[in-house]
Amino acid sequence: MIYIPFNLYKQFIGGPATFMKNLRKHLLKRSYKFIDNQEDYKESDSIFFPISFNRKILKHFKKNNLPIIQRLDGVYYPSKHGLKYIYFNREIKADYLKYSDFIIFQSEYSKIECFAMLGKIREEKYKIIYNGADKSVFYPEKKEFNKGKVIFTTTGFYRNKDMIEPVVLALDTIKKKYNFELKIIGPVTDPEVRELIKRQYITYLGVMDKEDIAEELRKTDILIHCQLNPACPNSVIESISCGVPVVGFESGSMREVLFFSPELLAGVSDETFQRYKDFKHERLREKIELCIENYGKFKEKFVKNSYLYDSEDSCGQYIKIFEILRQQT
Repeated sequence: MIYIPFNLYKQFIGGPATFMKNLRKHLLKRSYKFIDNQEDYKESDSIFFPISFNRKILKHFKKNNLPIIQRLDGVYYPSKHGLKYIYFNREIKADYLKYSDFIIFQSEYSKIECFAMLGKIREEKYKIIYNGADKSVFYPEKKEFNKGKVIFTTTGFYRNKDMIEPVVLALDTIKKKYNFELKIIGPVTDPEVRELIKRQYITYLGVMDKEDIAEELRKTDILIHCQLNPACPNSVIESISCGVPVVGFESGSMREVLFFSPELLAGVSDETFQRYKDFKHERLREKIELCIENYGKFKEKFVKNSYLYDSEDSCGQYIKIFEILRQQT
């Protein structure tokens, strides 16, 4: 039986927590047996964890030649974190190179950035599995587009201004041309962000559960996503699943995930680790207007591709890896 530390993520918000909640739901649905109580980890025959984990526990699995499976998100890098990136990456890198038997990346971009910062591994030691949305919650619903009042939404965990400033600056430049509302969903922890969202056209909805987020997305015309070098953003995956067009920057895995609609991504740079200074709000504004003026075409594309990125399918891929590795021991 595999040990997966679900209990440690129950009270958290963010990408890894969302993933762990989805995975647990689908494993239970399939009656797949696992251990999630840390006190009982020695009763398991393998371990799966996101990002990094308790070194004492990992040493137990390594000592007993039991499979260690690590799922990686993004990593820290010099252009954003300076020399501190070495310190911030130290535990992730140690787990990655010294302890883990198998790595799961969230996207091709996730693999590229991890290879650059942590080191390359052999092809048979990893697999790419995209994040998925819970299709019982995130699904399309018909909504008439009213150009006279466009509803924008952005969802996320707003820890710094680069996740919202370009969106606000872009919308500021078109507020005389269009009538619109921007809804913001998710925790805001940065004081600069709190100041930025004090706009008449902004409605802050706060932290919501996934059912309420899905309902808001189905009322939305366009999701605007702004994130520097995202590995595989859940906000975008959920919006696609609801058939809602996504406008954003061509950063990280965005072009990879939105392969069917790259026209709505604003250019940034060719660097693996892009810089916030290259997020030009003028370019984002152009993509927002492109989506508004050609809304029917883009809406059709997103509804047509809303079947992509199903968390149940992702769960099935994880189970296959768990079983293959456990059978090899």
